[in-house]
Amino acid sequence: MSYPPGFVEERIQILHARMTAAESFVEVAAAISGVADENEAFSVLQERFGISELGARAVMEMQFRNLMPSERDKDRRQLEDAKEDL
Repeated sequence: MSYPPGFVEERIQILHARMTAAESFVEVAAAISGVADENEAFSVLQERFGISELGARAVMEMQFRNLMPSERDKDRRQLEDAKEDL
């Protein structure tokens, strides 16, 4: 499959961040609950969880349904597929 330059790498960043957040959702909630604004939340997520800015944005846009095991499994499969596309 042919993707635009950088697409697969960005998809990997997003999926990795979403999986990290889903596996550590209590810590994510605690980390961003005391911040002053969205920009600070992005910085805290990047620093505390070692994710990219793009990944932090994806985490901030997550919905609670993404915490369900079936959704986490879907992200895991997509991440594996994306890595194979590199």
